[in-house]
Amino acid sequence: MSEVNIESTEIDLEPVEDDTTNFSDDEHIPVEHINFEFEQASKLHGLYRKFTIFNDTHCYQSVKNKHQRKYKYRIDIAYLDPRPFRKRIVAWKWFYLSLALLGLDITLYFTGWLDTSSINFLGLFLGLLVVSVMSLLAFFYYSRDRVFFRSQYGKIRLIELINKNPDNESFRSFITKFIMQIKKSKTAKNFNQTRFLARELQELRRLKNETVIPENSYEKAKQLIFKHEAFSAVE
Repeated sequence: MSEVNIESTEIDLEPVEDDTTNFSDDEHIPVEHINFEFEQASKLHGLYRKFTIFNDTHCYQSVKNKHQRKYKYRIDIAYLDPRPFRKRIVAWKWFYLSLALLGLDITLYFTGWLDTSSINFLGLFLGLLVVSVMSLLAFFYYSRDRVFFRSQYGKIRLIELINKNPDNESFRSFITKFIMQIKKSKTAKNFNQTRFLARELQELRRLKNETVIPENSYEKAKQLIFKHEAFSAVE
């Protein structure tokens, strides 16, 4: 489902002079060249994301939430699964509630149960209408359409994008280039599977230590890697 832009909702997505970005990258990889960049913004959710693919094999994901501090972290895209995964959540209960309240309001009005000349009945009529509109806004707010890229073997979500944002054409163009860059990065490393598994585990451990991914997610990913038939002792 595409994002809904509500004009009355104003969210400042511009950078401020006092940069409070929480920067997670203990290794501090210098940016030698930028391959391409991509930006997404959702005023409804107060969210801004910027993806910077650089040095052929790294990605900085910068995130700004309306009610949280900005943060930025780095991922070695060679350890990503090049297949994107989509997760769509539609908050139908809020949509049905909105329709039910609107239907009730209309029914009461046209059957004569509500006398709009009376202040009390007019208040009830407007109240039901307001709650119906609020339920419809909740439907859009709680509905999600996201595309994820996960780590290859640990299956941890490391890249999250808003589907078809800012528009379908530019979104599909970025996804195509990103998938190609992931594959090129894998080829450039030229690791055998055993070494790849060990290096992915090392990359996930770094992200866990930098608090990019939670401890429990890291432990689940580690178990998946340990159980892989090609896994051997870390070098």
